[in-house]
Amino acid sequence: MCLFSAIHSSTDSALASENKHISSLINFFKLLLLFATFGFIFYKLFYAYHLNDLLSSSSSFNPKRHEFLFFVPAVLLSTGNWMLEASKWRLLINKYEYISFPNAIKAVLSGVSLSIITPNQIGDFAGRIIHLKKFNKIKGTLVTIIGHAAQMFMTAAFGFYALVWLLDDQQQLKELPANYIYFLLFVLIVLSVWAFLNIKYLSRLSFNQKIVDYLSVFSHYKRSELMQVLMLSFLRYSIFVCQYYLLLYFYGVAVKPDQAFVCIIATLCVQSFVPSFILVELGMRGASALWFFGMYTGNVTGILLSAYTLWIINLMIPGLLGLGIIMRWRFLK
Repeated sequence: MCLFSAIHSSTDSALASENKHISSLINFFKLLLLFATFGFIFYKLFYAYHLNDLLSSSSSFNPKRHEFLFFVPAVLLSTGNWMLEASKWRLLINKYEYISFPNAIKAVLSGVSLSIITPNQIGDFAGRIIHLKKFNKIKGTLVTIIGHAAQMFMTAAFGFYALVWLLDDQQQLKELPANYIYFLLFVLIVLSVWAFLNIKYLSRLSFNQKIVDYLSVFSHYKRSELMQVLMLSFLRYSIFVCQYYLLLYFYGVAVKPDQAFVCIIATLCVQSFVPSFILVELGMRGASALWFFGMYTGNVTGILLSAYTLWIINLMIPGLLGLGIIMRWRFLK
């Protein structure tokens, strides 16, 4: 009995020592993440985006009181944006592990925090699945991909139409070929929606047994549930477009509504599909906005400020909130 007690005590001591080392290592990575995030944001704002130079050079920008009515909704819509994303992720995850809406919000914000400092936003997956307690992390990542795929589909479906419209409007494409491309895009969209609503067939692909087990997560969603995911993705996409338009008006970018919306949609499409390391190196976020809006207006400062403000309210601020959540989150009980 004494021997058993001694062994038990020794084991507890060893586990406590190991947990202490792991906890110290985790705290180190948390601190590293903190510095990396703030360093990245500082770089983005003042070196990649030159936000201070833009604000100082925008001497003509003097918004009137009523024009702030366009800025405030653009900021507030960011809350609706992430609430919709949390609802979408919760709808998908609750199939396997119950997660409350507040915890879903925390998971989504944690994902935003990690996504802004990782290539192609791959950190978003890690930021979310660390909040799962029971569900397999790899399967949780695959479930998260379903939501990402729906969002990317919206961006691509509207974006490609906008790109063709711009080519047609700029007389770079004749009317007949444009109509053929519109029809082809429509067929591709219909096929893509059908494929998404039948995602369960991915679980029947003939891989080795371990991969089949992971892919089985796709087989448990009804078409009605996947349609809800598409609708929530559409609502999120609509918010992005509305925010962009409100910011353009706030910064005095004089563009016709139809031209503005098409340029917004095309810009969001390019930004989504260009690898993120290029966004960092070449400032593609601002460059893509200038490329499209420059066809209709010469207000360079207003275009850039709109693009960068959208990044601040939709990614930087939520990312900082998510960073606070990660800093307080316990890896070890």
